[in-house]
Amino acid sequence: MRESDQEIDAKSQQQRKLPNNMDDEMDMIENLPDAMLLHILSFLPAKDVLKTSILSKRWRHLWMSVSNLSFEEWRPDKFVMFMNSAERAMMCRDVPRIEKFSLSSHMLNSACINALISKALSFKVQDFSLRLVYVGVPISLPHHLFSCPTLTVLNLEEVTQFPCTACLPNLKKVRLSCCLLPHQQSLLHFFSGCPKLQKLILNRCFWRDANLGFISTPMPEPVDITQLPSTTCLPDLKELELSFCLLPYGQSTVQFFGDCPKLQKLTLKECHWGLAKCLYISTPMLESVVICDATSSSGCKVVISGSNIKSFSYYGDLRTTYCLCSSSIVDAYIHVHSKGKIEREGREKEVAHRVHKLIMEFCNVEHLGLSPDTLEALAYAEELDLPVFQRLTRLELKRKSVDLSCRALNRLLQKLPHLDCLDFRMGVFLSKKHKNFALDPLPPCFLTQLKIIKIHTSSLTDEELHAVGILFRVSTVLEKVYISGGGLNKNKISMLARESKFEIISM
Repeated sequence: MRESDQEIDAKSQQQRKLPNNMDDEMDMIENLPDAMLLHILSFLPAKDVLKTSILSKRWRHLWMSVSNLSFEEWRPDKFVMFMNSAERAMMCRDVPRIEKFSLSSHMLNSACINALISKALSFKVQDFSLRLVYVGVPISLPHHLFSCPTLTVLNLEEVTQFPCTACLPNLKKVRLSCCLLPHQQSLLHFFSGCPKLQKLILNRCFWRDANLGFISTPMPEPVDITQLPSTTCLPDLKELELSFCLLPYGQSTVQFFGDCPKLQKLTLKECHWGLAKCLYISTPMLESVVICDATSSSGCKVVISGSNIKSFSYYGDLRTTYCLCSSSIVDAYIHVHSKGKIEREGREKEVAHRVHKLIMEFCNVEHLGLSPDTLEALAYAEELDLPVFQRLTRLELKRKSVDLSCRALNRLLQKLPHLDCLDFRMGVFLSKKHKNFALDPLPPCFLTQLKIIKIHTSSLTDEELHAVGILFRVSTVLEKVYISGGGLNKNKISMLARESKFEIISM
């Protein structure tokens, strides 16, 4: 016999023997409107949402109206129970739509999984995420997943079989992770069925050729983008992110980027260029470029051209040569890592020249970010002169604490006549052996322009105080100093404030 609403309420009261303040909190939650409670429940896994049905009479049916459903179970012995619970949750829906549906599990029963996917699609789902770990032979997903007219977001992980065509007229964002994709032309044909696609993320994906091999056509010379076919496959794409991908190369790669006339943000993380000798990237609307180099990539020249590029960030050890054909960049960041490995491989001069070449492209930037390792890489080739940054007003040094005695830092500061803000994101220090250290020659900006110094540190050690003291003494027009960190000594901050003629703000 099913329990009555009164019995459920009585049982819930017995279970909730809470202190007075917790009773007040429970009453506060009970007084919230249904819409707000449903919004809170939408952030919980489906199994926890189902449990709320025993709380009270009011909660008994509330869970049926939650618009976001997230199912996750990785224990094979719980799969049957998990699927039964998921099917119950889908069958008891009393709303016509599901805004967001997420399923993560081992693929132990393809029929059950596909039935659950089909049921979710029948509720006109908008945001669909699927992560399946296959046990046995991969299966094909329901074809109507790739022809759902209501989908706006699609997130698939570890999918190895895709249809040749798609019809997703309202899809705006796609993320594919650890997927084996069809060969390049089929993939472009697939995306041609997504005319409103604005954001595409491919993470750890591979393209498969029709012959089960990867495209291997070398491209010894840059391809003129104007000579490529005018077919536009991704007309509305604004953001493209490729992570840990083995990219096809040759003319097909250029065509892939060339088919994105509205592309504004391009991110390439740990991608491999294969045997490509040159890659040419040029889209008319490109504004932001982020590149994280794969340590095994080498021998490729990447040319990035665009009259609207405003931001460029690079992370890696510069095994690839980068050429930026743009004078519009206003925000740039370079982080060269693996300093020890660079020295072990004897690549100091090579890296120094590539860092120098990149920095030469940034002579018009307003904000420049560098890591201390990048400064040390520049020190490998002190014979190379740096440009004068006439427009640069902010220099940001991050990733780790900066040694104020670094010669490359002093060389750079000499070239920043209009520097207004110097930001040490991980602190600045000067070892005790440099008791008589001085910035020599003193950068002109310290006498005429530098008004703000920012320092983020954990404790303000003696070595940090030594460096800070020197900066304070030579900065004659300094107005404000921001010092932030979790374990700052307020007595040291007060001492600095008493000895300074400018405002020190502790954050």
